[in-house]
Amino acid sequence: MAELPEILQSVCDYLNKADIDYAVVGGVAVMFHGVPRTTVDIDFIIEINDEELTAFVDFLNSTGFEASADDLRIALSENSHCTAFYGNSLLRLDIQGVNSLFDRMTLERAVSVVFMNTTIKLGTAEDTLVYKILFQSEQDLRDALGILFRNREQLDFEYIESTCRMLNILDKWDSFLNDSEKGIDES
Repeated sequence: MAELPEILQSVCDYLNKADIDYAVVGGVAVMFHGVPRTTVDIDFIIEINDEELTAFVDFLNSTGFEASADDLRIALSENSHCTAFYGNSLLRLDIQGVNSLFDRMTLERAVSVVFMNTTIKLGTAEDTLVYKILFQSEQDLRDALGILFRNREQLDFEYIESTCRMLNILDKWDSFLNDSEKGIDES
């Protein structure tokens, strides 16, 4: 049974060869941006047409996933996501389309890195941080804090602020920054 790194490599290799635009976001992007954590899923934003979708689902099913073309089509049409589980394991892919301007920005700004001899397109540190501020779960806020601390010197704060303004979450960003500064002062 394959492990998460091999699955990431395999799926990204397929998407690259099929010339399907994508970005890996979520926990995998958080780890890439320097925050140690565990995850059992790989989150993808993809831009895919119907012909590519059918071939992609066929690929997933041929490599041990339980994927449904109909489920993925419905998820994409409803601006939702579709989950494909890897065999009987907890490992899964969460796949969504480009559902918003922010998703489009994330896709266009994705950075390419080489992992296990495969190019992986990942959401930038800034976009990953904004997603975490947007969703606000306890894990999201821990991830955001880790990204902020690990990447503070390289982050484009103007981009983050303008994106948060666009998403109407500037107050959440400001609150997060204030709380993070208090944490630094108390250490």
